Amino acid sequence: MNIFKPMWKAIYIALAMSGLRLDAGRYLFAWIPLLGASAWLVYKAEQSYQAEQSGWLVEYAISAWAFYYVGISLILGTRIKRILLEKLGEKNATKLYDTICGLMFFNLGCGVGAAALHAAGAMEIPPALKWGLAGLLALAGFGVKFWSTWIVGVDTYYFRDLFLEKAHGEFTAKGPYKWLANPMYGAGNLHLYCFALLTESEFGLWYAFGCHVSIYAFYFIVEKPFIRRTYHPA
Repeated sequence: MNIFKPMWKAIYIALAMSGLRLDAGRYLFAWIPLLGASAWLVYKAEQSYQAEQSGWLVEYAISAWAFYYVGISLILGTRIKRILLEKLGEKNATKLYDTICGLMFFNLGCGVGAAALHAAGAMEIPPALKWGLAGLLALAGFGVKFWSTWIVGVDTYYFRDLFLEKAHGEFTAKGPYKWLANPMYGAGNLHLYCFALLTESEFGLWYAFGCHVSIYAFYFIVEKPFIRRTYHPA
């Protein structure tokens, strides 16, 4: 067995889940300014946290939430995707969409971190409970989401079927799908709460909960109607 093939697949999936698709072609260049912006955000967060001036963290966290949940709903739930496909062609439109979607994933992760830094220390959680629970949720959440993506593929993770408005595979009962109907959205998002637990931020926990609820809202409003129209046997 060639060990490098599953290793490469694992690296590819992990990077794609964070927002960076290595098959994005020339659109990978969009990540050059993004890396600079992320470095600035880390610096700004550290400075604001030390100065106890974290109001901007709330603004950024809310913006990241809107960029992802409102943005992905507009792209996939309205005619925007059809306009992109008509103007750019399927190949270029898909690459552009994947890049935008990746930026959404990346910014939401930064938003979760920013929210956890706001009002840090507002709660008192025993260290053993805090670290134990955060570790458990991190392993369970990321593990289930990574396992699910390994099974169904990165294109499904990026809602590629919704964007192209056509099925690109069959429903599966493998891996976590044997026991969970929607593992990516349920158990697969438990790690959202980890950073807020570690920083003891009540706002961060509520933000994570809001993100958790929002992905289900997207599912019921945008994704589930598409699934019923497209995957009739399932």
